[in-house]
Amino acid sequence: MEINIILLNGNHYGLPTETVQEVCDTVSITPLPFSPEYVDGLVNIGGLVIVQIDLTVQLGGTPTRKLESGQLVIVQSAGETIALHVDQALLMVNVSEDEIHSVQVNEIPDGVEANLLTGVFKWKDQSVLYLDVDQLGLKTIAPLASDLENNGVVATTETESAVNENHKNDSLVSYLVVESCGERYALDMERVCSVEDLEVITALPLAPPEVVGMTYSHKSPVLVLGLGLLMGQRVNIGSKLVIVQHQDFRCALIVEHIHGIQRLACHENHEVLANDGELGGYLLGEEKRLIGVLNFDVLFSSQRIQSLRRFLVDDHHLRTRKDKIPTCRLLTFSVGDERCALPLALVNRVVEYCHVKPLPEGGGQHLHGAIQIHGDILPVVDLRVQMDSDPKITALTAYVVAGEEDNRWALVVDQVNRVVEIPEKDLEPTSFNEQQYVEAIGRMSGGLLNVINLEAITASMATECRR
Repeated sequence: MEINIILLNGNHYGLPTETVQEVCDTVSITPLPFSPEYVDGLVNIGGLVIVQIDLTVQLGGTPTRKLESGQLVIVQSAGETIALHVDQALLMVNVSEDEIHSVQVNEIPDGVEANLLTGVFKWKDQSVLYLDVDQLGLKTIAPLASDLENNGVVATTETESAVNENHKNDSLVSYLVVESCGERYALDMERVCSVEDLEVITALPLAPPEVVGMTYSHKSPVLVLGLGLLMGQRVNIGSKLVIVQHQDFRCALIVEHIHGIQRLACHENHEVLANDGELGGYLLGEEKRLIGVLNFDVLFSSQRIQSLRRFLVDDHHLRTRKDKIPTCRLLTFSVGDERCALPLALVNRVVEYCHVKPLPEGGGQHLHGAIQIHGDILPVVDLRVQMDSDPKITALTAYVVAGEEDNRWALVVDQVNRVVEIPEKDLEPTSFNEQQYVEAIGRMSGGLLNVINLEAITASMATECRR
């Protein structure tokens, strides 16, 4: 079985690879008031708003990193997507099931609950604790103490009786609870794209009263609407933006506070109490406080959207133009101090480093040995040597198996990072004279990325292999 190994406070933990969707750098975060200490807040990953959890704290440790440091591992936990904040995501390894044994009491670090672990195994003489991903999600987050003023929770732990009751009366629905002009409103999480801080707003002349102006979200212009104004208030105040989408219409709503995500039963939606068309009903929150459920079909009626269309012309053209921009997916990795990449279409797999078997008579000046991977004998090329970097072996050293099906190579790199998608316009081709092994230079996150020319790396070696 394939397991992703992560590093936390000097300890190694394993996550089942099939649950890992992505490994990425940290992003800006919106705090969630009244949430457990191991919940960092809300983050936007690829347009999906999810909860970020500090895995170190959840496992009973003390946070040792800043929110902007470390990495995020995006996983599926009990049917929901969450972001785990870790020190470092190392690499993927293959471990047979008989190598994983039950965790003994003396193997559990202080503060770690045993129910979060499903086993332990050895990797490079290190003990790796295998995590139960389904125990890390929102459904296991316990409610806070009831004496907190203005209670807000991210989720609650369901008792058996509550589960049975919910089965009788529809399932739980996730809402983002916000506050505007002293009133609380619930937004179906399926409508929420992201939560952001309010920054610069440009006023729009001749706009309807509910339109505060225009701002930019992820480099795209969006209309900013006052939720208080939409709900009939005379003023609109707030410092947070909630980006929402109804059908093909996207905008930002100004709100005062974000009270967090609450999972509430559909049967608690008391439609009889709702007299306003913009509200589809009320939910009973903490202390029996009513929370109005926004009715997006009325709030963003076809008539209202049509009246706002003329302010979205530039946004429409921008999105249309963006959809047509060709992109290239790359696997990024490190070779010494250089950030490098290969087209994802050429990559077969990533495996941990192991001893290289020397080729007969040295195998030529370019080949560095051979290795057996899943029954295939592959020639090994150490990119560190080819690119004049120090070929030292560390815990992060790995093989990137790449090439065509009948012509694959095992490339030794210092560390495998993540998969990225870059517009082709951001890739600048290089000449052979400038960079012998680099076919293009990409721009990413303010830095440069060397796209390796696999054919140039292996051309002379292929001749040696045939000898």
